[in-house]
Amino acid sequence: MPDGLMAAPSTAFTARYAADYLGVDIEVVEELATQMEPEDGCLSVIDSLDEAADPITAFTSSGLHCLEELLDDRRSAFMKDL
Repeated sequence: MPDGLMAAPSTAFTARYAADYLGVDIEVVEELATQMEPEDGCLSVIDSLDEAADPITAFTSSGLHCLEELLDDRRSAFMKDL
């Protein structure tokens, strides 16, 4: 592969999977996902031809890592406020 290019991810993990993996509510995962970009490994997956259907939030492996860091930052901030 030429320098500077990376292989595209071949696996995506749903927000529900991420919530179970991290031991948090899916609402927390969805909230943290709003702080992420596709470059961070956060994707929207379309699962319906219905234009009104909501996309599913999913993460690459690096996205799960980024999500975990955001969660750690959130927990640290919470502990400082105590």
